Amino acid sequence: SDRIAAPTSGASSSNSRAPANWRSRLMAHLNRHKRYPTGESASGRARVAFSINRAGQVLSVRLAGSSGNARFDEEAVAMVRRASPVPAPPPEVAGGTISFTVPVLFSLR
Repeated sequence: SDRIAAPTSGASSSNSRAPANWRSRLMAHLNRHKRYPTGESASGRARVAFSINRAGQVLSVRLAGSSGNARFDEEAVAMVRRASPVPAPPPEVAGGTISFTVPVLFSLR
């Protein structure tokens, strides 16, 4: 019985990292699809809310918090649409539909 418990405990500890690793991969994937609007010279932070299915398909996306700049807001929503499909969630993330609200930062490099 002890032999069975040890691997289960180890598996559970590595499984607890899977959702965090996946969220990091998801954010990196989204950022690869971000485009700084042409002609802008400011910076801003919009927030987008979106839902995905188990396959990583974006089901819905909306602006959850304005940056104060309509072009940044539009780009934040467009970025999520362009990024679909996103990395699929690991089995440890429960639910058929997974919802997020994430910040999208715009700044000149």
